[in-house]
Amino acid sequence: MTEMTTGGMCAPHLLNRRQAMQIGVGLFGLNLPQLLQAKQSDGKESGKQDISCIFIFLAGGPSHFETFDPKPDAPAEIRGPWKPIDTNVPGIQICEKLPLLAQRMDKVALIRSWQGKSGSHSTGSQHVASGFKPTGKQYFPNFGCLVSALYGSRVPGVPPHLGLPVAARYTDPPGYLGTAFSAFDLKGDPSKPEMELGGLNLSQVRFENRLEMLSQLENLSRLQEIQNSQFESVDKFTDEAIAMLTSGAMQKAVNLEEEPIQTRERYGDNIYGRRVLLARRLVEAGARFVTINQAVQGGLFGNAKTNGTWDNHGWLFDSMMTFSKPPADLPKGKRWHSYAGPGNVPQLDMSLSALLDDLDERGLLDTTLVVAMGEFGRTPKINATAGRDHYPNAGSVLMAGGPVQRGTVIGATDRNGSLPSTRPWRPEDFATSIYHALGIDAHQTYFPRLARPTPVAAGELIEGLF
Repeated sequence: MTEMTTGGMCAPHLLNRRQAMQIGVGLFGLNLPQLLQAKQSDGKESGKQDISCIFIFLAGGPSHFETFDPKPDAPAEIRGPWKPIDTNVPGIQICEKLPLLAQRMDKVALIRSWQGKSGSHSTGSQHVASGFKPTGKQYFPNFGCLVSALYGSRVPGVPPHLGLPVAARYTDPPGYLGTAFSAFDLKGDPSKPEMELGGLNLSQVRFENRLEMLSQLENLSRLQEIQNSQFESVDKFTDEAIAMLTSGAMQKAVNLEEEPIQTRERYGDNIYGRRVLLARRLVEAGARFVTINQAVQGGLFGNAKTNGTWDNHGWLFDSMMTFSKPPADLPKGKRWHSYAGPGNVPQLDMSLSALLDDLDERGLLDTTLVVAMGEFGRTPKINATAGRDHYPNAGSVLMAGGPVQRGTVIGATDRNGSLPSTRPWRPEDFATSIYHALGIDAHQTYFPRLARPTPVAAGELIEGLF
């Protein structure tokens, strides 16, 4: 078979349906996920635990000043009105608006010398979620999709990679892997999630009708070569959909009513807190990788329902706390979308603290990597509308669980939070480190039909993180 290339890189997974079927027959019934798992045994680091990951993507770009890297000695137009507070680790301070996380710094590592390359939401997000800065359309897959391809499902009926509500905004998650390795997206309110498999919505159809629908698609796909990648992977979709629908594992995992009301309230009993709680339940059920787009919708953007943003170019200090009412000085003509619940900062404080506690109490923190980051930081100088703009030159990342060192700070920014004052750690380094934590040697990973190792990240391990 002819190998296909993109940008000089081999793209072994860009197969048409006939080629994929030939591979399956030629390997005595091994399907592609099984083949990938077998190949990965050559590249997987020995002695590693089976680690899951909850990747909390703070879409829109959180301000490092108002979260994990306050600058109390900077001029007023840089430091802002919020003050730092002490944490339960001597010498570590974070923003005063994160009092719950301040008492859990002994569970986490803060990386304060993060540095990206793009101030674009799309390019920056794709860089952060895959470890490769795109030069055009996203080619390299997001972390969860690649983990799904290499490891497959841990538990029958539980997809290896799920997106809440989608697997990272502004990105094309599967990249060169193709639709077969897309995440299962659980959209809407987690109390009534929609399950999607590829482009197939499985939420509102009775079980027997789902099987009939999949059977019809299977028959259709055998009539001719269908170029739409959504249908090229219908065999895999069929197998996974039936497993998901018959095992009962997913139905149980998404039933948040099983959780005590006190637990739901600790996370924040709203759509945003429920997503983080659902992520814990999915990992507990056997998911390998869960990506959460954790951003409250409201204010100047969106419709106050889903897919929020940390992109506060104006009125940041009002918006970060609540969208319940517009700021007093909001100009006429600016439409404000009200949301009665907490804003991004208190919501993150509540849900992430509850997650860390829950994982720890259930004995899951040692086997669950938690990452919280956005696509960039925010500008040092507060602008004329009391906001901060896109800023890839500096930012902060929180990591916890798995092999991550706890109660530590890695790196620093200068007095004004404008640039790293220590070695910068870039998206490539985070990709390499995330894969390392999950037992994948990013520089020695094998794929089908390639005789040589194919790197899946080009960075270095972050010093002091493990």
